[in-house]
Amino acid sequence: MEMVKAFIFGVTIAIAVGPIAILIINRGLNSGLKSGALSGVGAALADFTYGIIAFTLGTVIVGFLKTNQLYFSYATAGVLFLFGAWMLKGSLRETPPTEAKQEVGKGNYLLSTYLLTIVNPLTIILFLGFSGQLISPVTGFVDIILLAAAIFSGSLIIQLMLAFFGASLGRFIRNRSVIRLLNIASSILIIGFGVAGLF
Repeated sequence: MEMVKAFIFGVTIAIAVGPIAILIINRGLNSGLKSGALSGVGAALADFTYGIIAFTLGTVIVGFLKTNQLYFSYATAGVLFLFGAWMLKGSLRETPPTEAKQEVGKGNYLLSTYLLTIVNPLTIILFLGFSGQLISPVTGFVDIILLAAAIFSGSLIIQLMLAFFGASLGRFIRNRSVIRLLNIASSILIIGFGVAGLF
């Protein structure tokens, strides 16, 4: 039963349309399925990390985050705002398709998405909200890993669907002006999530 709850929790985290979901779709749109999928794996690994924390140090971490919630919200909102601004700067720059692909290809999609998911306020809020239901007396290293893996599996399924959706859009939308507008919209949405975290 706990495995099922953990799996559903992973799906719930991933299905929430936040800045990470937008980022994965955007990378699938611009750089193809592989890039979007790597970003999705990075996000799911971050959820796996939070799962490990929740099942081992859950009550301690939850208490710490609640105590320092204001400062933590400002810090994470700042990260999202700066990343969104960086994306917007790249979107506004006129770049030939071949050059854009080479530039994006240099990035580490998995690691960057992992780090952004770790500091994503939406992920933290969801784990805070569900941790009380998920954290039951869990003893043993194997049980902890299995439950965290269930969260990872649920999250990964949705993340890969987002990557596939973005890549499919990229195949159908060939007009660079339309793609550029979608990139600008994605950037503004991520900036919006950052600004929202300040209030």
